[in-house]
Amino acid sequence: MQIFTALGVDSTIVIHLICFLISYVAFTRLVLKPYMRALEEREKRTVGGEEQAVRLVEEANDLQGQYEVKAREINAQITSIYNQSRTAAQKDSEVVVQAARSEATTLLEGARTKISTEVQSARKALSAEVPAVGAAIASKLAGKDLSL
Repeated sequence: MQIFTALGVDSTIVIHLICFLISYVAFTRLVLKPYMRALEEREKRTVGGEEQAVRLVEEANDLQGQYEVKAREINAQITSIYNQSRTAAQKDSEVVVQAARSEATTLLEGARTKISTEVQSARKALSAEVPAVGAAIASKLAGKDLSL
């Protein structure tokens, strides 16, 4: 006991311990427990919010993946329709061009035939007029009338 007395501990230590224990119990029940409950509730909300945020991000990523898949499908459909339309247009164009070539060939042959016929008739008409024109030229050169 001398150690306690040397340290300054006397009979009031028991009263101090009792006051401490009462204060500790009161502090624990009135302050610490409500604080711990509030802290745990806050953590639950925070962790729940984080989990919800993670879940929402995963859902957003899933939706983005679905969107990309659908966009690729629609793009493939559009490309297919475009290619089909282009092929059909090329075939129609070839038919129209072939018809135009055929018509042009027919018109060209008709024009050649007509020109050939007109050249033949012009030659016949000119060959009939050659003696008269020759006589007229000779008369002019001779200076007198040389009618045949």
